[in-house]
Amino acid sequence: MDDGNASLNLPTAWTKPRKHARLHILVAHEASRAVIIRRKPSKSFHIISWDTETDALEHGSWFRGRIYSERCDLSWDGRWMVYLAMGSHGETWNGICAPPMLRTVADVPHGGTWAGGGVFSQRDKLQSNDVWYSDRSLSEFSNSSDLPFSIERMPSGGEVFPILSHRLERDGWKREGDFVEDQKISLKHSTYSTLCVGDPGWSWQPTPSHPILRMFYRGYLVPGYTFEFRLEDSDLLDPEVDWATWDSKGDLLVARHGAIQRYTLESLKNDAPAFCADFESLTPPTNNAQQGVGGNPLPRRESEIEP
Repeated sequence: MDDGNASLNLPTAWTKPRKHARLHILVAHEASRAVIIRRKPSKSFHIISWDTETDALEHGSWFRGRIYSERCDLSWDGRWMVYLAMGSHGETWNGICAPPMLRTVADVPHGGTWAGGGVFSQRDKLQSNDVWYSDRSLSEFSNSSDLPFSIERMPSGGEVFPILSHRLERDGWKREGDFVEDQKISLKHSTYSTLCVGDPGWSWQPTPSHPILRMFYRGYLVPGYTFEFRLEDSDLLDPEVDWATWDSKGDLLVARHGAIQRYTLESLKNDAPAFCADFESLTPPTNNAQQGVGGNPLPRRESEIEP
């Protein structure tokens, strides 16, 4: 598929660099807690905790490098986060932290970006996605007195979907069919792009009173792994949406244009959010004080900033 046709047939949000901050929302399975991973500029990440019951926000770490959002996860009570990160010099590690701070309570060097991250498969169990690296694993910390859960290696490795699929299905998403093979395409603003045509996607309806939320994988496009969200009998969601999900109490959380929105069932009737917050104007700290996110055994890293 040539560049002209690919760009013509796809939303510009998928084929051109975003001007707005990109946001990814992690939700706790059993608590009204969420974590927002904000990316802007492209190599600057910010972590924000969100109490979706009170809408209290807590701003935490700023990070220079890369956090692989789709491979992150929150514990069921929302108090712990597992993540894969790459520093500004290319070093990678798996870490466990207490968001919104990224400073780790446990971490291991990862040796690349294949696999990485993890999923809290049970209330008291974290599965780490480091089976490809036999030398180190987060499972080394399974008996740590600092962590209220056990850790074991996942039986399968892989990049995004071994983690993301487990996370989605645990929370309530239902896969509607098999994955479809991507087609390689050419886009002006991307050195490597694929398009997924006809993905059956996932669906999630928390209760019969809720509309069905649908999620489709659209390929590896300019924003990276790209997903489209739709809400049954509604035009509320469009290709500009970075992420959408239900929280544990059945409210719809949406990230779009550098802002978050929370919709109750009542506010969905009018397409008017019960709460919104705009993070577009946030900028990284200017004090350049370096504080390493990684604790032992990882050294302080130049790629990290904390307020």
